[in-house]
This record gives sequence, C-alpha cells and structure tokens, in this order.
Amino acid sequence: MAAMGFSQPRPPVKRQPKKIFIQRDYSRGTACRFQTEFPKELQGKIDEEAFVRTIESINTIFDEAEALNCGAYSEGCLFCLTGYTLHFCYKTNYERAVETIARYIESQNQRVYAEKGITLGDPMDRGLRCIEVVIDPDATAIEA
Repeated sequence: MAAMGFSQPRPPVKRQPKKIFIQRDYSRGTACRFQTEFPKELQGKIDEEAFVRTIESINTIFDEAEALNCGAYSEGCLFCLTGYTLHFCYKTNYERAVETIARYIESQNQRVYAEKGITLGDPMDRGLRCIEVVIDPDATAIEA
C-alpha cells in the first residue's frame, strides 16, 4: 500500500503515430498513378521536392509497367500458348515493376525518410488504392 502523499510513477505515454494517405490520381484515366500534391501534414518535416520526386518516380515505374509495347504483347502470347503455366517460372513485367517499386520505397525510407521519422508504405499493401505515410510524433522536424 502506498504511503499517503506519494503516488506511483506512471509509465511514459507513447503517442500514436499519425497516418496520412496519398490517394490515387485518376486525372489521366485509370492507370495506376498517385497524387503528387504535397500533404500539409508533412510541411516542416520533410523536403517537398524530395517527396514529390519519390511519388513521381513511383508513377513513372507504374507507367512503364502498364505500357503497351511489343514486349507486353509477346509476353501475353507466350503465357496464352503455354496455358499460363509459364507463370510458375517467369514473372510478368508488371510483377517485376511491383517488386522494383517495393525496393525503391524501401531504399527511400532508409535514405530519406527514416531519419525524419517518416515511413512510406508499399502501395500493394493497400491494394494499389493509396500510399500510406506514417509519421512518428516524436521525430524532429527538418531544419529551415
């Protein structure tokens, strides 16, 4: 039993990280693209140019993956001719692009965002609907 006038020390309260979502951009049709508008929640935390460059790079990789070219048609024909059993030993161009995006986001998180307490999520984790951005509330802001 605690003596009168003394209270038990409380454990420090851990603040919950804030999550924001970068939505899909349908202004150019239904191709997989994300909005490059800089979220106001990130102002003062990261450089706007670095963020926009990251999103534009992701959009470029998706544009290349969805491009209709000779390789894409050949790939489709080969899969059809093999009864789609080629999927067991060969990744499609789109699958390779999705893996490239995952690696790119991971490298950007390590090189640019982690030191500022921000983590970008893989858009595949949310069904290509949005990119999750997690902001650590205890992280420091960028120098002005």
